[in-house]
Amino acid sequence: MARFLDALGRSCVRRRRAVFELWFALMLGAGVLGLMHGGMFVQQSSLPGTETQQAIDTLARDFPAQTGPTATVVFAQTPDASPADWRVALTIGQSIENIGRLDRVAFVQNPYASGMGGLKDDKAVVVQLNFKGTMSDLTAADLGRLREAVEPARMTGLDVKFGGIAAMLLNQPKTGPQEGAGLFLAVLVLLLAFGSFLAAGIPIIVSLCGLAVAYSLIHFSASLFQVAPTAPEVAAMLGIGAGIDYALFIVTRYRQQLAEGDDTETAVGRAMAHSGHAVVFAGGTVVFAICGLFLSGVGFIGRIGLATAVAVAIMVAASLTLLPAVLGALGPRIDRYRLPRVRPDRSSARWTAWGRHVDRHAWPYAIVATLVLLALAVPTLSLRFGVMADSMSSKKLEARQAYDIVAREFGAGHYSPFVVVAEAPGPERTAKRKPPVVKGPQGLGGLTGPATEPPASSAPAAPAVKGAPDLSKKPDRQATLIAQELRQRISAVPGVVSVGEPVVTGTTATLLVVPRDAPHEQSTTDLVHRLRDTAIPAVRDAHPGAKVYLGGENPAIIDLADTVGSRMRTVVIAVVGVALLLLVIAFRSIVVPIKAALMNLLSIGASFGVVTAVFQWGWGVHLLGVDQAIPIMSFVPLFMFALIFGLSMDYEVFLLSRIKEEYERSGDPHESVVIGIGATARLITSAALIMIFVFAGFVPQPDPTVKMMALGLAVAVAVDATVVRLVLVPALMSLLGHANWWWPGRGRPVPPPPPAPAPTPVAEQLELEAIP
Repeated sequence: MARFLDALGRSCVRRRRAVFELWFALMLGAGVLGLMHGGMFVQQSSLPGTETQQAIDTLARDFPAQTGPTATVVFAQTPDASPADWRVALTIGQSIENIGRLDRVAFVQNPYASGMGGLKDDKAVVVQLNFKGTMSDLTAADLGRLREAVEPARMTGLDVKFGGIAAMLLNQPKTGPQEGAGLFLAVLVLLLAFGSFLAAGIPIIVSLCGLAVAYSLIHFSASLFQVAPTAPEVAAMLGIGAGIDYALFIVTRYRQQLAEGDDTETAVGRAMAHSGHAVVFAGGTVVFAICGLFLSGVGFIGRIGLATAVAVAIMVAASLTLLPAVLGALGPRIDRYRLPRVRPDRSSARWTAWGRHVDRHAWPYAIVATLVLLALAVPTLSLRFGVMADSMSSKKLEARQAYDIVAREFGAGHYSPFVVVAEAPGPERTAKRKPPVVKGPQGLGGLTGPATEPPASSAPAAPAVKGAPDLSKKPDRQATLIAQELRQRISAVPGVVSVGEPVVTGTTATLLVVPRDAPHEQSTTDLVHRLRDTAIPAVRDAHPGAKVYLGGENPAIIDLADTVGSRMRTVVIAVVGVALLLLVIAFRSIVVPIKAALMNLLSIGASFGVVTAVFQWGWGVHLLGVDQAIPIMSFVPLFMFALIFGLSMDYEVFLLSRIKEEYERSGDPHESVVIGIGATARLITSAALIMIFVFAGFVPQPDPTVKMMALGLAVAVAVDATVVRLVLVPALMSLLGHANWWWPGRGRPVPPPPPAPAPTPVAEQLELEAIP
């Protein structure tokens, strides 16, 4: 590997013009794909194997219009207009009709029509709509037409807010000044690390080139697959940090080789052979760790992991090809434009002294560092998986504003009601009798199945409502009976505010269940489990062959959390196993990989503890722009584990590579640790600061998921680069001594012979001879 990387670096130096042209073409081509053919970032529209998906599949038979993605439209009063004004109410009705006419809309509620669902009072009107197809079928043009449809209400002065999927799609990921501030702070760290303006700019330029390619490809892939809105932000967050770090390691080694007298091509080749080798293994570990997210069993989580892995892989490729070409073009001029009074080389002596100090007091430092990490991890014991909901978004987001209006006027549970879908075993085969007419509810009850034999009337038949069930399907008597029993039993469950009148079409019946509390509350999650475990099975078991499922947006997210929780152990074992295998291959050691895995788990536990204390316990959560304590998103710990484990391996590989190099040269397990700390501590600290600033730049993002991941990654890197790499790892390696590098059949390295003593000068004796 080292010889290949040496040859690759030299080749990129000699053919740097071709490398520049290739990367320019790559950035241009990827940019065109992303801009011209990029898709919308959406959440996953299906959860195979879950009860929610079974409810959707059952609903599709008789209620196909109500199986698509849902959105909420809220018409709220302002000082200039109120729904209580009949003239304003007419514009709301016109807006609802406009929404119903859109080609992409399958069904929309209308509280001004009997039995058509929706909510209204003197201050607000709320309707939910279903789109046709899946979320990936929606385009920016469709959402633009949705905004145009509500213009009549908005023109009268009403405040119109969108919630649910529409709000998410209308608020696509955007970069802001916060990310720029993170990059600016990263430049300052590079300036202090290199002491040169030119050298500090190289890692930034190379990483931005790689990010341009990665982001464009991710944007283009959104037109082919369902890619979550979190994917580009996570990929950018990790890609920028990893790209700068990898370039930092290689540029540092290149400058060292120049200082030793190597020419440009030789310096690049040797830098690639040593630091490039570590970059390959570190980047490979990150990529494999993130790809382990595919084992979560949830498609969109795996695709976020894949997008992030692609970004990191592109950064590795840029560090191994574009960076050598840039270094070859600059040559020895890389140290031009030096920063006055900055001497980075002086810090090595201080870090060497620190390493020697830890080596002498290994036991106390090992114990104290372990206790600190365990203390930080204590809040993890109370970690509670939560759900993604508009009720926990930032108040700056339109979806949260829509939720607040609904919660204030009608109750928190009305924003995201549950849907119970029941299917009778088959069509009614008993004697024919007139089925009962199921009357429509007042409010959020949904559609009503009409009587099979309506009374004769001279009035003309009303036109069919778009998205209404097939009126030719006779309501099955057993389905009606099951629905009525479900309504009676569910209404008695604590935590349920109301249950709408059943809607029966054919052998399928639906009921809307309104919970008492907000979607993100633990009581709502408990209610979903209580309905599924007790109330619904009691009715289903009483009717053999019947199928009854509880679905809806909130139960779907709870199903997601349960799926992720059940797969967490599989992902952990797979990621740790692959990382151990890569470390064994890289270092030919048994103890070092095991120790590295344990240290990484301690870092992960500490970061989980901090995230739990801040977001779930509410310690300082207001400082991050969150107005309330919120549970941890179900997939955030899974992501954090994969990302942090990979990032921790970065620093482990760079530190251990230098320690092993010195151990093989000297055979001294203690002095090799001291020299390794002295040679890499400044580099690891600088790289960690860059990562921390880049991650912290994403904390102000309004999405709570991004906030949690950004804070968790920043804390993990800070803990890993200080407490773990500079205290715990050197202390444990000093205690283990030669056992660190034990490998079956391999003996200890032979220390080099001491230098031969210099010959002692012999005093010359002059004999005076008598002169005759």
